Amino acid sequence: MKLERNMVFLFGLFKIFTTCSLLFLLLSCSNKLPSEINENNKPEDIIKMGDEAYQKGYFERAGDYYLEVNTYFPYSVEDELALSKAVDAYYKAGKFEDSRLASAKFLSLYPESNRAQQVLYFRSKGYCDEIDIIERDQAAARECIASFSAFQKLYPKSSAKKEAESNMRRAREFLIGQQLNVGKYYLKRNNPTAAMRRFKKIKKTTKVSSFLPEVSYRLIESFLIIGLFNEALSEMKYMRKKFPASDWTNEASNLIANSGLD
Repeated sequence: MKLERNMVFLFGLFKIFTTCSLLFLLLSCSNKLPSEINENNKPEDIIKMGDEAYQKGYFERAGDYYLEVNTYFPYSVEDELALSKAVDAYYKAGKFEDSRLASAKFLSLYPESNRAQQVLYFRSKGYCDEIDIIERDQAAARECIASFSAFQKLYPKSSAKKEAESNMRRAREFLIGQQLNVGKYYLKRNNPTAAMRRFKKIKKTTKVSSFLPEVSYRLIESFLIIGLFNEALSEMKYMRKKFPASDWTNEASNLIANSGLD
């Protein structure tokens, strides 16, 4: 009887061990790392792994899964879907360069796809989001404007049209602010002539900007240093007409008064 009980106990342990081993193998297979994917995996299964990672908030890993479909199953229906998902996932992860690389691959392979609009949107938005990350770098702002301009031309009736315009305005404002800072730097370096040229260029090429009142103020400041008093008074007149409620107009009035011209 004792031997029989021992045999039953050992058999039970064996069943538990076998069940756990099988469960471990199943879990291991369903949780492969992207680097462990190969041609033996079905493309739809790879996409499913990416979807699971995406739903859990592991966006970068999800993008890595989706890209593996392109590695082993290029030009397939699943590849078109997976690449578009990779663009989205990398964007959500803040991996803008990876998102752009995936979008470039997608647009070169599937330019006529009905997913191309969304892909180009994420590509453009990535540039715009980088404006706040890369300080004093104008490249991201210029790319934001160029990419969303192309987006608007290709998809003039897109539901994202207003958002595209908003992002381009923000990028232009950033560039104007950068140019203004350059002019102010020249003023600090006692180079009012170079500063004046910079401020004049901003005023000439910019129709709408929150920086324009300050640009006019800095122009007056430059004129006074150089000794161009008539130009300073003319700019003051322009400010009172164009920006009557601006604090910069009040500052300019004080500057003119202190110079003895008012």
